[in-house]
Amino acid sequence: MRIYRFRVLIDHESEAVRDIEIGSEQTFLDLHTAIKEAFGFIGQEMACFYVSDENWDKGPEIPLADLGFSEEGEVPALMHEVYISDHIRGTSQRFVYAYDFLHMWMFMVELIQAGDPAAGVTYPRVVLSMNEAPGEHSREDDLTAGIMEDDPYALDAEEQQYEEDDEHGFGEDDDHNEFGHGSTDELGDEYR
Repeated sequence: MRIYRFRVLIDHESEAVRDIEIGSEQTFLDLHTAIKEAFGFIGQEMACFYVSDENWDKGPEIPLADLGFSEEGEVPALMHEVYISDHIRGTSQRFVYAYDFLHMWMFMVELIQAGDPAAGVTYPRVVLSMNEAPGEHSREDDLTAGIMEDDPYALDAEEQQYEEDDEHGFGEDDDHNEFGHGSTDELGDEYR
């Protein structure tokens, strides 16, 4: 088994970076879990990896679960089925990792080193941590900003004015009964 060291950078102003070592015979599900833990994300949101190139273009997808969006019955291999070594094509292999499709946390994952496993070490493991990662739910405010700033169901400070001559709030001059309808006296004989 080979050990791959990936540099993982979150696409966020914090520029938080984690270096994660993982075994070649471990799965993308193991890498998914390691990235979440390394950045302090504890949710169970949907996620996927994209095999990428030197320009960070998205290639084949490795999803966490089959959401049924595959083309013409082609079912993609899922994270728990794909070994890391299945997609290592060179010494600078890259992946794009997307976590939580609502908040769209994006990570750039780049292979920076390969070597032999150290005796007695459990993989995956974080070997470098730089800058504080953003909170997993820190984008909640971004999603709701500008939407319904005021409560549409709140009562205005203005009070509605009714003429106080009538116990139902209707003035004497109104030709309406308590239900807001006119009197039956106004109807012709055919409606009586």
